[in-house]
Amino acid sequence: MYECFHCLQKSVIWDSDFDFEDYGYDGEGIVHVCHCANCGADIEYRIRTDNQD
Repeated sequence: MYECFHCLQKSVIWDSDFDFEDYGYDGEGIVHVCHCANCGADIEYRIRTDNQD
């Protein structure tokens, strides 16, 4: 488990993954969606796979 940036507890769990296209972002990549089981914070990580800066 990852640590939550909001409550600092190790209670972040994976929820799902989406393509950039699903979120309306340009380019290629993955949106990694997690949430904190302790405080309920939603967390999204955007990971580019098309080598753009």
